[in-house]
Amino acid sequence: MSQPPPGGFPPPDDPPVSGPPEPGAPSTGPQQAAPTPPGAYPPPSGPPPGYQQPPQGPPPGYQQSPPPGYQQSPPPGYQQGPPPGYQQGPPPGYQQGPPPGYQGQPQQGGYPPPQPGYGPPQGQEGPPPGYGPPPGAPGGYGPPAGAYPPPPGAAAKPSFDASKVTIAGWGVLGASALTLIASFFSFWHVSYTAIVSASVGLNGWSLWWWIPVLLAVAVGVVYALQLFGVLSKDQVKPEWLAYAAAASFILMIGVLVQTFFYGGGYSAELGDIGLSFGPSFGVFFALITTAALAYFTALVAQGAGAKLPVKVPGPA
Repeated sequence: MSQPPPGGFPPPDDPPVSGPPEPGAPSTGPQQAAPTPPGAYPPPSGPPPGYQQPPQGPPPGYQQSPPPGYQQSPPPGYQQGPPPGYQQGPPPGYQQGPPPGYQGQPQQGGYPPPQPGYGPPQGQEGPPPGYGPPPGAPGGYGPPAGAYPPPPGAAAKPSFDASKVTIAGWGVLGASALTLIASFFSFWHVSYTAIVSASVGLNGWSLWWWIPVLLAVAVGVVYALQLFGVLSKDQVKPEWLAYAAAASFILMIGVLVQTFFYGGGYSAELGDIGLSFGPSFGVFFALITTAALAYFTALVAQGAGAKLPVKVPGPA
């Protein structure tokens, strides 16, 4: 059994229409109409039965006007323009065009070399308007070296200015250093002359004699630290240094007195025959330096405004 082709069977051919031919038309014999292809039937005209078109206007209850209370105008106090003080134009001194001396775009092949003696335009000294150095910076190139203060908590660097040291200050430093040198010389000596001659000496670091020496050196060191800024005058007052120097001089007098009577125990062993003892050059030298130290420290204390029991004359 043969199956029908896809799309179903074609419609049957219409029977030939017979009728009288038109006048003047050649008679060609009986004609048949051309078959209509599948799917070429025209669609039905009009909506199907029961179809209802939607209404053209708005639905019932629709209100085109705004609801009551709606206000199209701006609220009271509204200002459409810019706020007071607003400046639409550029600020004063602003230059919209190219700066003076601008020569346009560079030519093809690179920028031309600057002309010799290039400088600001005539009649203008310094930078163009609106461009200036930052406040507090000389020349506009930042503050000079060392102008920034040290950060909080950082220790200040010691500084020493020899021009600010007075004559009395140099006297304090010199007398303290000379007292240290004098302490290494002989303060006391003993000599025995018999079949064999012998001599023995003691310097300033023997017995208790080092106390005035060390006190004098300490006065000079503390004063030097004050000059370098390590110690302040509030930490160690100038009158304290004056009293310490005076105590060093008084103790050195006691050392000198002892050197006259100190025998060192040699008289009991060797006897008094040919035995001599007494002070040496070092104790006299140290006595002079401690006296100078007491004098100059008193002058420094008076120059700093300290009140001493006795006013010492001399240079500040």
